[in-house]
Amino acid sequence: MAEPILIEGQRAWLKHYGESSRALALGLLNFVARRFQLDALRPPPHRGGAQARAIEARRLVELKAQGVNVPDVIGQGRAALVLEHTGASFNTCLREADAAGRDRLVAAAIEAIAEAHRSGAYFGQPLPRNMTWDGRRVGFIDFEEDPLEVMDLDQAQARDWLMFGYGVARYYEKRPQVLRAMLADAMEAADRPVVEHAHEVTGRLQRLAGLLQRAGKSGRALARAILVVHAATAFGFLALAVLSLDWLADGELDLLALLA
Repeated sequence: MAEPILIEGQRAWLKHYGESSRALALGLLNFVARRFQLDALRPPPHRGGAQARAIEARRLVELKAQGVNVPDVIGQGRAALVLEHTGASFNTCLREADAAGRDRLVAAAIEAIAEAHRSGAYFGQPLPRNMTWDGRRVGFIDFEEDPLEVMDLDQAQARDWLMFGYGVARYYEKRPQVLRAMLADAMEAADRPVVEHAHEVTGRLQRLAGLLQRAGKSGRALARAILVVHAATAFGFLALAVLSLDWLADGELDLLALLA
């Protein structure tokens, strides 16, 4: 949980790290990922308290060294960090923008992710709610998990693109071809192993996408993300996390309940 605070008149964020309570959900998600050989779906350990704080502090230092726009750590306690304010919620900016404004924001985010990947960086959950916008640069927040504990760098970067594609697809319900074109440009420059890995997993999820088209609003949003990202590249990667995206977004396994 994070709450805004003021330090000498400047806005900052106090982030508390509670104890983890997701062991059952993580175990189920990990079973599904292993059963269907969806490596990039494997959930990293979700620790709490001082361990989560230490992981996020370490990852922020690593990402900053790789040139990624992440907040500075202003202060810390045993299970808390005080973080720099890096801009407004990217999700809020997308909701309030018109179509042209959304395209500019999404294009800026795609370039920021691609640039970070070129430096060897990875994120974990670059959903719009975990991103910021200061009018010039896209920022990234929320790093209390480390995907490299359960997957390699290529898989982690493929996971990044999937998470981002899922997060913004809802804003392109009536213009999927626009999002597809922007992602396709990014995929042309992405490392081949990243795209190939995503393509392999996507192929296993195409039938599921068809089922999700009839599964209500949440299911249709997931299906749209699969189909848009699949068409964005000849290798079509990003759909690999469809079984877990809903859980990763809010900590609930709503999608699995929906499919059941």
